[in-house]
Amino acid sequence: MIMNRICLSALAIMFAMNVSAQETKSTTYPHAFVGVQGGVMRAYNGVGIDRKWNPMGAVSLGYNFTSAFGLRLQANGSMWKAKLPDGSEYKSKAANIDLDMMFNLSNIFFPNTNNFVNVIAIAGAPFNIAIPHAWVDNYAFATADGTDRWNPAWKVGGMVEFNVAKNWGVNLEAGTNYVRQKNSVTINNDKWWPYAMAGITYKFGQKKVKKEAPVVETTYVEPVKEEPKPVQKAEPVVVKKVETPVVKKAEPLKENMFFDLAKADIKSEQASKIDQIVKWANENPNATITLKGYADKATGTPDFNKKIAQKRTETVMKALTEKGISENRIKVEVIGDAEQPFAKSEDNRAVIIESGE
Repeated sequence: MIMNRICLSALAIMFAMNVSAQETKSTTYPHAFVGVQGGVMRAYNGVGIDRKWNPMGAVSLGYNFTSAFGLRLQANGSMWKAKLPDGSEYKSKAANIDLDMMFNLSNIFFPNTNNFVNVIAIAGAPFNIAIPHAWVDNYAFATADGTDRWNPAWKVGGMVEFNVAKNWGVNLEAGTNYVRQKNSVTINNDKWWPYAMAGITYKFGQKKVKKEAPVVETTYVEPVKEEPKPVQKAEPVVVKKVETPVVKKAEPLKENMFFDLAKADIKSEQASKIDQIVKWANENPNATITLKGYADKATGTPDFNKKIAQKRTETVMKALTEKGISENRIKVEVIGDAEQPFAKSEDNRAVIIESGE
């Protein structure tokens, strides 16, 4: 029961942090990355040598194929010193070459490549080698040298990555390796190597997002030709220039109402736009009005975005009908995040009001 509450709390915190960071430039997929990390590692086999935490460093090169899955090749190494209860000393250097699978749980449970916090599960298959080590018996004044061969291992762990910028990330990683070394020095060769590291990641090769050029609408009014009055030849007639009245076409209606994230309330600073729409409708009593509701694709799910887009159109429709505009003159189109009319993600939380056909 307690573990379930902890998991639910962690998911809620992760969702809140991701929603609050929507203004961060989003990372695009696929892309490659390089990273460096530093931390500590401990080798523990349960019998004999139980080493203390010792320094560790790592360099990684990887590729995120999708927002949910990636692979990395990591080289890491560490140095150990340990003292046994009988006074013997143990010194060793070790290196790993890991091939790791990386599963981005944040993008799996909250599909949003604009996440500020990414929780990543790691599973890999390291190859381990211990560079010549020595076991020194201080009482017997004897030294036993051993040289390991390459040993396969298993690895599980997790990482929390913070996207501080589009190309840069800061991460915290922890996990453990399980390896059975083939040497003649240690008593029990089954080893667990827990580790903890922190580091930075640089992402490159991301697809550039093309900025859409703003649409400029123009209205063309065809000039009205004036026909001259016929002149009678019988008697001189003074021809008067008669100006033919130009019938003015109705100016097209175009207004944009913008909303806050996951909100459908009209902002106070946009109330004047409602008055402008009502004025236009009264001046053009035979014209119809179309309301198109949108949502930001970078946040939320398609179903949620469809619902919030519909609420936004209903809010605008209610504001117009309360000021005397008949519902029969208003047409509603709920588009959600299927289309993104604006270049900036946050601008797509909108209702576009246009004159009907």
